[in-house]
Amino acid sequence: MESMRSKLPLQTLRAMKRSLTLLVLGFMVIGGLSADVRAEVQTAFLYSLSNFNGPVPFNWASVHVDEERDEIYVTDTRLGEIRIFNETGMEVFRFGDNLNLGAVIAAAVNREGNILILSRRLSKFSIAVCNFRGEHLSELTLQGFPAEFAGFFPSDMVYRHEQLYLLDNDSLRIAVTDANGLYRTGYDIGAMVNIEKEKRGQSEVGGFSVDANRNILFTIPVIFKAFTLSPDGKIAGFGVPGSAPGRFNIVGGIVADEEGYLYVADRLKSAIIIFDKDFRFLKEFGYRGRKPDNLIAPKDLSLDHKGRLYVSQLRDRGVSVFQITFE
Repeated sequence: MESMRSKLPLQTLRAMKRSLTLLVLGFMVIGGLSADVRAEVQTAFLYSLSNFNGPVPFNWASVHVDEERDEIYVTDTRLGEIRIFNETGMEVFRFGDNLNLGAVIAAAVNREGNILILSRRLSKFSIAVCNFRGEHLSELTLQGFPAEFAGFFPSDMVYRHEQLYLLDNDSLRIAVTDANGLYRTGYDIGAMVNIEKEKRGQSEVGGFSVDANRNILFTIPVIFKAFTLSPDGKIAGFGVPGSAPGRFNIVGGIVADEEGYLYVADRLKSAIIIFDKDFRFLKEFGYRGRKPDNLIAPKDLSLDHKGRLYVSQLRDRGVSVFQITFE
């Protein structure tokens, strides 16, 4: 006697199989066991930031993307210069060596299009406000800082959401001010990640940024970790030491795109590691070498709204630009 299966048409069997699959997936979603579907990540080297002489040989420069004006600001700490590139990666302007600011650390652009420059000279720091031509307009003074932030000395700066985010690497503290430098809130990230005060001088932050949802992102290389800090003070960390794909050696810059995908630079691996918003590893790319799509000790990262990732490096490799797409 033939089995019931042999009597059913092939098309009917296929339809039954599809229905059963959908039914199982439906139960998984209802029961909180959603299918583990991860995006496919495609990366492609586009170009290096350049002028008419070719790629500009930066070394571990600081990179800031001004999305409103489609410009890229690169801080060359060796020369004390700010170089501005257009959206095609060509240099259009530079300034800074004539301002006598001391050691230039970072630059950002505020809502009005003025340029904020963080610099230090001996035991003092300053935040200069310049116009789009690099002409000095004023100094931004930090105000209203509480007693526990006495002696706060910023070593990095991010301007986003009309707020100034300042990092003190020595004390592992972050202060947030309004556009005029008035204190709004602060975080003792050293305490949050359980680093003792006497060890904080050897536990500096490797990367520091703010995402579209006002989350502060940072890495601490000595503990092989990356962190996200929400505006309400909730902190989450991820990262496992090791040389296998998705694991951390010496982490540097960290950024997130508008969809929540996270990008972490690993200086020792010479690679960029991509995670989803749930900290699940998706892809690693770059690797040490001299080919255009290789990297050498990547450090600072920045993203624009077109999915272009800007990566600063050592050994005069300058800033490489990669296109990131998800399928």
